[in-house]
Amino acid sequence: MNHSQFLDLCRDISTELNLDDLDELGFSNYLEIDDIPIALIFDEHSNPDRIFCYVDHGPIEDSQRLDIYDNLLTLNLLSGTKTNGVYALDPTSGHVLFVVHIVDLDQSEAKVLANDLRSYSACAISLQNNLFKGAAAAPIAEIMSQLFGQPEQTPLNELA
Repeated sequence: MNHSQFLDLCRDISTELNLDDLDELGFSNYLEIDDIPIALIFDEHSNPDRIFCYVDHGPIEDSQRLDIYDNLLTLNLLSGTKTNGVYALDPTSGHVLFVVHIVDLDQSEAKVLANDLRSYSACAISLQNNLFKGAAAAPIAEIMSQLFGQPEQTPLNELA
């Protein structure tokens, strides 16, 4: 992919998402879906074969930090086997990020990517509501049930 193709893809994604400014994503590398910040980073020179997607889940409370880290590591185990994304901490802001490498750019369709971005945003909102706001003490099986719609008794290896 080259920079011009990236701009075209961003414009098509913006169209699919019904964004007001169809060119903003391509030039700013930033959008919000339901108040969830998402960055799409493309560098034609160093990584022409992928787009880096960063979904900002926001900050976490200091009092729940260890519980949340524990649950995020478990989510990494599960999400790492189902997607190409992982959870991370932004070292500058301390925010939780979901990081996805979008590959197979020649076959990437704007409609599919727009739906993926919507899904990432919905998952971020779910995590904010179920994991970051007072739910850190909840058993991970309960959180998995809320996020993935699986019964709480489902073994983790079946979720992965």
